[in-house]
Amino acid sequence: MTNTTPPASAVRGALLRYRVMAYVVGVMLLLLVGGMLLKYVFQVIESTSILAIGHGWLYMIYVLLALDLCFRMRWSFSRILFVVIAGTIPFLSFVAEHKVHGWVVSETTAADAERA
Repeated sequence: MTNTTPPASAVRGALLRYRVMAYVVGVMLLLLVGGMLLKYVFQVIESTSILAIGHGWLYMIYVLLALDLCFRMRWSFSRILFVVIAGTIPFLSFVAEHKVHGWVVSETTAADAERA
């Protein structure tokens, strides 16, 4: 039986890039939500457009890096969808990053042990 999971060395860089962007997008989304609360609930600030544009651009980079990792790991569509959608829901990108890291480590460790 052939294992299709790549070795850990083949996904290490993709995982690191994904993890960094998951945190960046998560923090940016929290800043955007905070800014929207300040704008619409407390009427303290006038615009959140810079935060919204920043999150939008960073989210596009996040999607590309998430897809890169998911395709390298050969994950199912449902897992890919979870990882990609996680950048749009506050706090979920942090949860997804933790889960994705665990999945990658366990799958690549098992695959490397099987190859040895």
